[in-house]
Amino acid sequence: MRPYRVRIFGIALLLLLAGLTGRLQAQSTPAGATACVNGMAAGYPCANVNLLAHLELTEIGASDGTVTGSDHWGWTDPSTGRQFVIFGLSNGTSFIEITDPLNPVYLGILPTHEGTSNYRDIKVYQNHAFIIADLLPNHGLQVFDLSQLLSVNSPPVTFGETAHFDGFGPGHNLWINEATGYGYIFRTDTCTGTYMVDLATPDAPAFAGCFPDDGQASDAQCVVYAGPDAAYTGRELCFTGSDDTWTIADVTDKNNPTQIDSLVYAGLARAHQGTLTEDHRYWILSDTMDEATNGHNTRIYVWDLLDIDAPQYLGFYEYGTSARDHNIYINNGISYQTNWRAGLQILDLAPLPSLSFTEIGYFDIVPDSNSVDSTGAWSNFPWWGNDIVTVSGTQQGLFVLQTDLPTTPTDVALSQFSNAGTARSIWIWLVVGGLLFFPVVLWWRRDNHNSLGIK
Repeated sequence: MRPYRVRIFGIALLLLLAGLTGRLQAQSTPAGATACVNGMAAGYPCANVNLLAHLELTEIGASDGTVTGSDHWGWTDPSTGRQFVIFGLSNGTSFIEITDPLNPVYLGILPTHEGTSNYRDIKVYQNHAFIIADLLPNHGLQVFDLSQLLSVNSPPVTFGETAHFDGFGPGHNLWINEATGYGYIFRTDTCTGTYMVDLATPDAPAFAGCFPDDGQASDAQCVVYAGPDAAYTGRELCFTGSDDTWTIADVTDKNNPTQIDSLVYAGLARAHQGTLTEDHRYWILSDTMDEATNGHNTRIYVWDLLDIDAPQYLGFYEYGTSARDHNIYINNGISYQTNWRAGLQILDLAPLPSLSFTEIGYFDIVPDSNSVDSTGAWSNFPWWGNDIVTVSGTQQGLFVLQTDLPTTPTDVALSQFSNAGTARSIWIWLVVGGLLFFPVVLWWRRDNHNSLGIK
């Protein structure tokens, strides 16, 4: 072979190899992780979601096999970027660093203020964790300064409360509006609806008001409204689920909160929790009892909030699983929902107002069951960045996951495995370039070799 042909062949081969290498990288996951391949990752059914790490309850503070897990939340230290999971256990609150998501580190536990409870909820404001528990008459609101986690050198540590607020005993769920600095606790013993707390001084919470008209409230999202209904722009609104309705309330004036709407829908069993789309146009509701009560598959219900005074019911979306649904959150137009025995299910909401959603990802932490039991995947936190999502399980512990969602929404089957769309397009072009480069240069040589003196 002549030297110029060797050089040309070498260039083409390098491009081809670069493309193939890119393909291999697109299909790989970080060292130590378990890729979702052919619908499975370490024995867990999956699609477009890889397993980075898994910690059992006994590895994150459960004292024995009777301890259960519940809700969790996340905190990123604004100074260092270090990331921490705050995980509710029946015997307290566990802290796990996931700055290296492949190697989580259990840092310690804040013991429960009183007794044990299978229902513990946590939210974060101003680098403090606020913690409630249900069914405990004297638990109140625990406050924990999260900066303590930055100086743990010999974990695990048993932490103490930074502060405690005793304006109520049990609380079922908690929401904090970080834009206003108010906390909202639902179904307490001193306010059956929404108990409001001023968190302006995080280590000294103060009672701000009670809105009882929600009835037996369950959970909510409270926001400074910035949606399409100009009449409510800038008002602080709470969208709240309860046992028999879901409501919209204006809580801007904590001394005089007012109900705007109280809504029901066909098949209502328990309007547990919901989430607004990021433009505040739609409300998506999780009814956590309708599957068991009515005998249908997993459902979520959707309203158009173009007119806050008159929300329009659009209908429901039904998954292919039979499990009860639970906590749902939205990040970048994608719905992340933990549905008890069905695990984490991920929907692309782009079709709204149509309900023809696309299920683009899935990770089932309870592989052997999709029953209507209220055990399994309790909650998720999808705001870590780098496509990372954490999931808490009642008996299963903490899962650190990384999504690999398609750039073009495509319904997934559990037999499919994850590919990186951007990287995949790059290697395709590199391979094509490598294959085309060789004949193009040969053509150039044929027409020009005499003038260049190539032999």
